[in-house]
Amino acid sequence: QLLGNQDHIKVELEKLKKTHNQQQQKLEERVLAMGKELQEAKGAIGDTQHKLVEQSAVLLTSQSQLQEVEAENSRLQLQLKELNEEYRSRLAQYIRDVANYMDSKSSNVTGRSKAPAGQAAMKHFVDSMLKDIRASYKSREEQLARAARGYKKRMKDLVKKHESLLIAYGLQREQIRSLGSSTMDCGPAELHLSITDPELLTKSSRELNRLWQEKAQLELQLQKLQKVLAGPRGLFSPRQLDEEGWAEVRKQLRAFTHSTQEDLEQERSQLLTRAVVAEEQVSELQEYIDKHLAR
Repeated sequence: QLLGNQDHIKVELEKLKKTHNQQQQKLEERVLAMGKELQEAKGAIGDTQHKLVEQSAVLLTSQSQLQEVEAENSRLQLQLKELNEEYRSRLAQYIRDVANYMDSKSSNVTGRSKAPAGQAAMKHFVDSMLKDIRASYKSREEQLARAARGYKKRMKDLVKKHESLLIAYGLQREQIRSLGSSTMDCGPAELHLSITDPELLTKSSRELNRLWQEKAQLELQLQKLQKVLAGPRGLFSPRQLDEEGWAEVRKQLRAFTHSTQEDLEQERSQLLTRAVVAEEQVSELQEYIDKHLAR
């Protein structure tokens, strides 16, 4: 029966070959089309990367220009403040001169008998007006100074809370590493999330950043050492390293972190106390200068 159906089998084989050739041709065309699309996508990615590099260069240039403009703006604001002070003093002197001239003129017109009564009327009026202006300026300056102190205090509180969160974040990373595998992603190091603005950094913040930098370097060295020891020619298996070697290292790191945190918190409290006392002394000195010393 098989020998009798050889012709039918040949026909079926020819059909299968023809179908296979068609599918192969379609597959090749599809591969060519996908290769073309891949080349176009690579070209688009290259163009995008080129544009990104250009935009990064423009961004760096804009940032440098912004810093220059901010410095120039600060210089101009200081110059404007000095000019305002000079303008105030000159205007006050001009008003006093006008008042003295008007009083002397009125005294000459009315005669000597009426001069003592009305000679200093204009001068008294001008003195009272200048006194009110100085009082308004002083109240406004005190209001701005209070607002600035409040803003600085809020910024210090935010920086303190941020540092506390980073310390808690570091402890959580260490706990996750101690419980899980060493290859588990525990998030970026504390150094990448720390504050870098020089105006917001305190002495304790700089010390914390330095310690976090050292910790990041130690973690990088530990990861390299772990890869060397856990490699094909290493002395221990990853499981032995996780359970035996790194537990003690993490324990020492946690103890070091806790002790450093306690020392820094004590130093922070002392510095905050000294800062509050210094602000009170500065306020008292400024009040004494405003009341008892001439400008």
